[in-house]
Amino acid sequence: MSEIKIVQPQGRLDALGARSLWMELESLTRGPNARILVDMTETRYVSSDGLRVLMRASKAAKTNGGKLVLCCLNARLAEIIAMAGLDHVLEIQPTANAAQRALDAHPSSDA
Repeated sequence: MSEIKIVQPQGRLDALGARSLWMELESLTRGPNARILVDMTETRYVSSDGLRVLMRASKAAKTNGGKLVLCCLNARLAEIIAMAGLDHVLEIQPTANAAQRALDAHPSSDA
């Protein structure tokens, strides 16, 4: 089973922050069976650019047999994601431990 990679975006996921996040996530999503935990504890805001990056990374991970899980969203981030209708598309867990359990339960083709 592949190791869980933890990404912790900080501040604002606006145009600039989203670009930086994609640079970090893009290489992680290329690997087969990637398991990526995005801990949003230190993220204050997410724009449409940030949402696009999260969706793109989630799709890329799935394409390669992996999984991306978000966790630790504050109320404002959860509201933004829900208003965009992405709370039914992105997997969101309340805590890092819950996200790790969800990633551990993900079947991998290299097991």
